[in-house]
Amino acid sequence: MSLRTTSLRSRSPKLARWVPVTAVLAETAVGAYWDLARISYVRDAFDHLGYPMYFATILGVAKTAALAAILTPGHPVTKEWAYAGLVFVYGGAAASHLAVGDGPDKWAMPVFFTAATFAARAWLPVPRAA
Repeated sequence: MSLRTTSLRSRSPKLARWVPVTAVLAETAVGAYWDLARISYVRDAFDHLGYPMYFATILGVAKTAALAAILTPGHPVTKEWAYAGLVFVYGGAAASHLAVGDGPDKWAMPVFFTAATFAARAWLPVPRAA
């Protein structure tokens, strides 16, 4: 086994944990923009689900705050709350689609992002005791 192979194997778990983190951050950033811009996709989805449009503003601001909390160094408790909030956002989206009878084409992605949020949170570095 070469040094390069050993090095790649030791880095693989570290790189793998960035997959759900990157997915959650990208979806949250795009979703925040879409919610705040109230693009037609968001307007159609909110009309279909029966939610008022001001709820898109609330979600957009909450997603922006979650991004800021996750990307800011330190503050592990704030990061935990941000991830918890995102679980409610994505889990609530999946539940909303299920409640109106939508098929997997509508609720599968929110379920995926709920799971990715759990995975991203699980791999947060544990703060060391002082």
